Order: sequence, then structure tokens, then C-alpha cells
Amino acid sequence: MNSANLTLGDFVQQLLLQLGNRELRFKDERPWHELFYQLKTAPESDNKPRFLKDLFFDWNGEYPKSQELSEYLHGLHWTGCIDAANPTYDRIKLNQKVGDLWRTELEPGLATFIAGAAEVAARDLAV
Repeated sequence: MNSANLTLGDFVQQLLLQLGNRELRFKDERPWHELFYQLKTAPESDNKPRFLKDLFFDWNGEYPKSQELSEYLHGLHWTGCIDAANPTYDRIKLNQKVGDLWRTELEPGLATFIAGAAEVAARDLAV
């Protein structure tokens, strides 16, 4: 997989794999949207996934929000790809069996880009 053919879904999957067994914020989506907005507005590089260029953010609220990102995250929850074993659904973590299915070989530059995003996500999304 490379930065030219990577989709939003592929990126979220690979990001979740990088984050491993950490519990992440779910009910409060703000950190997710801010992370992806930061990735979108980061300077262009050969390793930056192309899908970020087309990812739309709405600024009608307190922070930039991508409807596409919200729908994908909730889709992962509805299909059981991520576990929300808490009564208020404020935290999620990757279902490890699903994660095993998502593992794929990444182009080295893309792997580096995702690892960098995972460092920020670990700080901002982890509970």
C-alpha cells in the first residue's frame, strides 16, 4: 500500500494498528477531527496520503469536523471492528482479531508518516 492509493478507511485502520491495545476517545470526537485536520494542513510531502487533500472539514462549530471521518469511525463501531466495552461508549479500542485481518505491507515512507501520526494520536486520543 502506498500514499497514492491509501483511503481514509485504510489510514484509520493502519493508525489503529499502530496504537495497539490503547483505549482511545470515542464519544468526544474532537481530538480525532483535530488530528486529521492537522494532517490535512501539514506541508505536502511525498509520503502524505493523497486522500487528505480531498478530506472536507466543516467549520460550523468549535472545531473543524469531517463528516466522512465521523461516519467511518461510527461504522467501525457498528460493525464490531472496534470495541466499546464501557456503558457510555466514551472509549474504544481495536478488536485484535479484526486488526490481524487489517495488517498489510506499507511502503516505507507511508509507514513513517503513519507512525508519526500515531505518536500524535497516542498523546491526543489515548484515555
